[in-house]
Amino acid sequence: MQQSGESFKKSLLDTYAPYTFAIFGITTLLIVRGALFYHEWGDFSHFLQPWVERYRTMTFWEGLGTRVGNYNPPYMYILNIIARIGVSELILIKLVSVFFDFLIAFFVMKIVSLKTESVNMRLLAFILTLAIPTMILNSSMWAQCDSIYSAFAVGSLYFGLTKRSKLAYVFMGLAFSFKMQAVFMMPMLLVFIFMKRISIKDCYLFFAVYIATLLPAVIAGMSFGAVISTYFNQAGTYSELNMNIANIWRLAGNVPYENFLVVGLCIAALAVLGLIYFTYVNRERLVSNVNFIRLAYLFVIIMPFLLPKMHDRYYFLADVMSVLVFLFDKKRWFVPLISIFCSYLAYAWFLMSRLEIIDQKLAALALLAVILVVLRDYVMSLYSGKYSDTID
Repeated sequence: MQQSGESFKKSLLDTYAPYTFAIFGITTLLIVRGALFYHEWGDFSHFLQPWVERYRTMTFWEGLGTRVGNYNPPYMYILNIIARIGVSELILIKLVSVFFDFLIAFFVMKIVSLKTESVNMRLLAFILTLAIPTMILNSSMWAQCDSIYSAFAVGSLYFGLTKRSKLAYVFMGLAFSFKMQAVFMMPMLLVFIFMKRISIKDCYLFFAVYIATLLPAVIAGMSFGAVISTYFNQAGTYSELNMNIANIWRLAGNVPYENFLVVGLCIAALAVLGLIYFTYVNRERLVSNVNFIRLAYLFVIIMPFLLPKMHDRYYFLADVMSVLVFLFDKKRWFVPLISIFCSYLAYAWFLMSRLEIIDQKLAALALLAVILVVLRDYVMSLYSGKYSDTID
């Protein structure tokens, strides 16, 4: 009877301990986020707040049809709605971004569930994602919206992995409608097509979703040309090869912008196309989800690492994917540590009075080393025939 009682207690502990840990972890991370909610930074006071205040001078319908900020219409719809609510716009903007933090964590957990049925591992994936420092700072301190497009991009990756073609295109269309940086994950759609995980016949959904998100603005009176040119206008806003990010152009120093802009675009294009070509040639060996995760990480880190004109927050997707690399391969525990730290350096410089923890040239070299390690893992795994998909 005593043994039975001890077994019952052990069973209860095994059942409820993971959920207790998860509740404690989520509560702690919510408290941390809440503590940062009242911090106000220049991007909010100079851009987001004036945009919301301008929307308040119009009706909702007028706001839909008026070019207010330089973001794509879907995010401006959110600000237009926030302008109608009698609550601090600073808090509401951050709440929207935090909601998508949780959606990212949900999809990371779902991707991990493709590898293991362990409740502990799934909850760990959820908590680790929410605990990414740059994610916390981006949404809760800086009032940025990178979590929105990232949530849809990671969702598209999940649906591609699970062979749900239509949803993969729909979610990538939503990601791109919020931010152009969704292109970092887009090569995975091409990979899923030639791996026959999604159908090319469904690609119309990507374009349909993107156009559908623009229609409210057009119907309300904004010209289609003005709406569709948003990303072109954003791309021409700045004329610097490096915008406070640890990438190859930090190593290049003060090279002429005009001379190296096209060079940078070509280098990035060749790297991505080369990776796609290698994957296509070896597609019969690409049978393991761990290699899809490595490949997705390589795409979302290589592009901001090689492209010119990259901003300080453009490693956001790479930060998320680096956690997945670790969860799928415990030997690569250093990948998220280095990747996220190098991303964090730009946040520290902007949010903490231009604090430079280490020289970003050193950070760029560290990041290059991580890229080469994951690339080696990916190449050697395909060549060796070892396609382990287990999480330890």
